Amino acid sequence: MTSHFTPRIYAILLMAAGYGWAGGHYIPQDAPATAYLFQAVILTILLILSAGVIRAMAAPTPLGRRYVLALTIFAILTLLINLANIVRGMTGAGPGGSHNALVDLVPIGLIIAGDVLWLASLRRSQ
Repeated sequence: MTSHFTPRIYAILLMAAGYGWAGGHYIPQDAPATAYLFQAVILTILLILSAGVIRAMAAPTPLGRRYVLALTIFAILTLLINLANIVRGMTGAGPGGSHNALVDLVPIGLIIAGDVLWLASLRRSQ
């Protein structure tokens, strides 16, 4: 195992916890099945990429580098989306989404913390 194993695992756990929490918090009880499907797709993508990264950390392969790249792209995209969600919350536009109350910011903060930790772990591995 490499020295960046622990921060990467923490990053993955933070992202997963944030998305799990966000799914429970942001999806209303009467939401259509597509809302749950969307959340399940995000978590499934994170699970598949994370499993590939963990295998690659145990036994490095060229395919493992692709998983790291894919999870890096995932982290960048979700970081930008969640930062935009905070900006949207500042404007207070619409009844849905974040309004930057603490209850809204905790899952977003977990996701952002995981994204930033993942990206920081890349610098440590160079």
